[in-house]
Amino acid sequence: MSKLCVRVIFALAAFAGSMAVQAQSSPPSPPQTPPQSARQALIEMFMGKGENDFTKHLPDDARRTLIRKGESPETNTILRISTIGHQLAAQGNHVETFDTGSTLLASEQNDHRDKIEVNVERDSLIGEDDEIELSVQYYKDGQLQSLPVVPRLIFTFRQEKEIWRLTEVTAAAHVPLTDSDYLKGLRKQQDESNEAQAKFRLTLIAGAETGYIARHPDQGYTCSMPTLFTHDQSATPGEDSVPFDPGQSSSDWNGYSFALTDCEGNPPTKFRITAVPTDSDAGLKTFCNDQSGTMKFVVSEKTSTCFSRGKPVTSDGGTD
Repeated sequence: MSKLCVRVIFALAAFAGSMAVQAQSSPPSPPQTPPQSARQALIEMFMGKGENDFTKHLPDDARRTLIRKGESPETNTILRISTIGHQLAAQGNHVETFDTGSTLLASEQNDHRDKIEVNVERDSLIGEDDEIELSVQYYKDGQLQSLPVVPRLIFTFRQEKEIWRLTEVTAAAHVPLTDSDYLKGLRKQQDESNEAQAKFRLTLIAGAETGYIARHPDQGYTCSMPTLFTHDQSATPGEDSVPFDPGQSSSDWNGYSFALTDCEGNPPTKFRITAVPTDSDAGLKTFCNDQSGTMKFVVSEKTSTCFSRGKPVTSDGGTD
């Protein structure tokens, strides 16, 4: 090998080595921020802390038409909607958002006993649009609560100049009539509501009896609900304390049958009132009350056992 060839080889080796050293010593390129997704844009609109985080995702025409200079959330409906997320956080609730996964937002309340979840049912890219369908679920003490209707919101975004713009919002009420768990939960809520209304009316009737005997001590208690809730025409305005009966003096009301009995004596010094489920197979509670003012209840037993073996309803209205 000639001396010239040796010098060329060493020169090339030195050049390659210097390039390698430069490559090692040069600072790495800063990582590129991935483009914002439509889902991230939705989160930013309602949870972002920037002054324009909501309005920058509105179409230009909507922003110019619906928002005027000087308007605030107190005077503008669109701006008021933008504060929903901030209001959740301001109430001291723990709010967390998720860029990926089936949950978009989770908010815990009342010392973590209550929880609201906003879930992503669908995130679909359709042509130039990205449709995000959301549903809402509510948990109490860790148990999923059945809502009468399941709210559904569909947010449609379109990308313009690298910014996702909200072009449409669709609201719907989802009622899954083939979901057995949903149906059972809804039935349970309705039954609890009917029981609460029965207790309310029972208390109302017992209170009306107390008021009646106070106004008519010579007549005693009455076992006639129409008489009990008839206003005294001779009373001066302000003195007639007969309450309003939501059942309109009817014995059947809101899934229960009410009965006033045992008005014995002359004048009667006692009365009994019962509220019995119209559907005897529904598994609802039977309630009873009398002149003592102590309301009791039984489940799946004869009405007569309510007074002798019934459990007292607690002062807060509970029956457990």
